[in-house]
Amino acid sequence: MKLKLLITKNYNAKDYLKHSYIRIAVIDNDKSKKYPANFVCMLPRKINPNAKIQNKFQEKYGNQSQKIIKKLLNQALKTEDDQDIKKELLARLELLNPKPKNTVKCNVCGKDFQARKYRYGRQKTCYECKPIRYTDKAE
Repeated sequence: MKLKLLITKNYNAKDYLKHSYIRIAVIDNDKSKKYPANFVCMLPRKINPNAKIQNKFQEKYGNQSQKIIKKLLNQALKTEDDQDIKKELLARLELLNPKPKNTVKCNVCGKDFQARKYRYGRQKTCYECKPIRYTDKAE
């Protein structure tokens, strides 16, 4: 199983800003050396292992699918020169590792922390920086 990504740009698309402008196919070089014969499936944008309806890639590779996709995207990112394609690959990598909804960067130190919601907005400084900020610095 020698999986690889085949990345193409769809120049016939009406709008180049959509994600359908760049197409990413998964190919298996063990099957054949030429493209149509070694096609496995199109690379899914999101992988949800708990979903009732799974895409073809998840049906084929099961629990290993997320590891395989990360590996393939990282390999393609190292070899690719085109900036549009690199942006798409990075976006897909970020979709695989989403941040929790309440995670915010601290304005003081820049670390990620779980923010509390207030009536007027969200907490902007982490719990470690808050006591430092309000202590008396004149002493």
